[in-house]
Amino acid sequence: MRRNRAGFNPRRFANSLEGQLVILFFLLLYAVGGGLIWYFYGASAALFGILCMTGGLFFFILLYTIVWAIGRWAGE
Repeated sequence: MRRNRAGFNPRRFANSLEGQLVILFFLLLYAVGGGLIWYFYGASAALFGILCMTGGLFFFILLYTIVWAIGRWAGE
């Protein structure tokens, strides 16, 4: 029996891919960036680097939320 599948939805795919790429970017930033800071400068510098990266993550989330809210307000 054949399953009734919805067709390919490029908008949904783009939104899904965008979210996955953003998550992957921040995971790589924390893993590689934090690891390199730890290797070259030590634990206390790595802790401060992770704190700064987290601030950047919160700033990104704030900007994304503002753009999302403007898009919702505009009706897109």
